[in-house]
Amino acid sequence: MIAFFFILICMFGNATAQQPIQVGQRGIVDAMIVNQDSMRYALKVSNPTVFYVDTISIGGIVQTFTRIGTDSIEWIGNGSGMIRFHGLALSGSDSSSVIQLQGFKNDSTYIDTSLTIRISSNQSPLPYVRFSTLSANVPNPVMRGEATEWTYTLDKQGMVTMSIITLDGRILEEFSILQNAGRHVFRFIPNAYTYHPGVYGMRLITGQGIFHTLWNVSP
Repeated sequence: MIAFFFILICMFGNATAQQPIQVGQRGIVDAMIVNQDSMRYALKVSNPTVFYVDTISIGGIVQTFTRIGTDSIEWIGNGSGMIRFHGLALSGSDSSSVIQLQGFKNDSTYIDTSLTIRISSNQSPLPYVRFSTLSANVPNPVMRGEATEWTYTLDKQGMVTMSIITLDGRILEEFSILQNAGRHVFRFIPNAYTYHPGVYGMRLITGQGIFHTLWNVSP
């Protein structure tokens, strides 16, 4: 197994060395920045095939964010404490990725910094680990008998399974299809018999991973 090493370099503050992790395992990057109330953040990753950010936390509180493509994230800071980026260490021919973080408040830029993640290994890098993306549904919440849509992307052809589930994981409906690489839309109409007002889950299973998002049925 190849061991990968993260070296974090900040424009402001001291550099922080991350513990070695193995390819395919998760890692945490400390931004060395403390959140301020109602701060709006924009995050851009120059190469998500090196480090793919899938979770952001502030003082241990997981943040709700909007992903814009595969390389950009926006969110409003919630909680107090240090900002951390959680993600997956991926392999590929590239050996570094720059995370650019900006913070805005009252239409002014308060934070503008970047962090460089470098990866080294004891042998040649493996091929890229592939991934898919899943957006939140629109509209949300949705009324029974009306349509809502999820958008998702695939970077290679493969089987796709879309499951409508309860919060405890019970499958209510499931759809499977072979699809090509690219952008796709899943359209769904909740019926009045099965879907009572409340919160449900949408699970997308592809050859690149499993993705979840929550959605709501209106009274």
